[in-house]
Amino acid sequence: MSQIDLGLISYNSSSINKKIILNANIQEKNNFYFFPKHIHQSIEIYYFISGSCKMDIGKETVVGDASNIIIILPNTVHSFYLDTDIPCKFIHIHFDPYMLGSILVNKENLNIDLFSILESINNYYKSTADKTMISLLYSIVDEVNNPQQFSEILSTLHLMEVLIYFMRKEPISSLLLTYQTEITPRYVFLAFKYIKENYSEKILLSDIANYLNISSRYLSKLFYKETNLTVLQYLNIYRINKSIDLMMTTNKSLTDISLSVGLGDLQHFSRLFKNIIGISPSKYKKMLLHD
Repeated sequence: MSQIDLGLISYNSSSINKKIILNANIQEKNNFYFFPKHIHQSIEIYYFISGSCKMDIGKETVVGDASNIIIILPNTVHSFYLDTDIPCKFIHIHFDPYMLGSILVNKENLNIDLFSILESINNYYKSTADKTMISLLYSIVDEVNNPQQFSEILSTLHLMEVLIYFMRKEPISSLLLTYQTEITPRYVFLAFKYIKENYSEKILLSDIANYLNISSRYLSKLFYKETNLTVLQYLNIYRINKSIDLMMTTNKSLTDISLSVGLGDLQHFSRLFKNIIGISPSKYKKMLLHD
């Protein structure tokens, strides 16, 4: 893989064809619905319209009732289930925080890093949505599913409104304000891009660093600062997430899945899967078949 000239690409470059809002819709689940533990690289927003559900987020069980809003951070193991036969209706939004980047406050070019704010509240955030927030969430769903021109731009603007509204409600002491250049998220975003394109192959830290034309030590420092994960931790989570996708969408054996996501040895894959998700891949696959 050749090195990349960082001066030739912008973090928010239009040449990178990827949506910020990955999906936004209204769903209804019932009949003791159960979705097993899984992870995302995106941020998830749930707004509960009616009914109630439970989520195991990390080591906590969180209840989502009507009018609650729950935001789940990337790389957080979580499940979603109903323990009654009463239907649960909710707005569900996934968005890519790295594509969205940071929100720039014009005064003194101060950057408010969304991740820094959300990291201060651990793996998830739960609150009660007011009329303004509810209206914005419905607007996102409407525009994401609107075929008209500029709908993608409008949906992203509504998402920005949601995040700004959320930050305004947070005490100023919880906002970790930093004077930072664009270079850190740009390097980290390109590291994500490298992992996405090469996760099925053997990847060393030095491979990514050489691609970015920086030292492995510097990459590790930037990556951890931006994500609160090491490069290896992120790579392992990404591979396990891909393995879950393959379990859900193919009939591949666990050995084939392990090879497909770049982990090779089935024993290593099983150990890593259990360490991240909490159960073995064989048990997870049985749960999917049973469901």
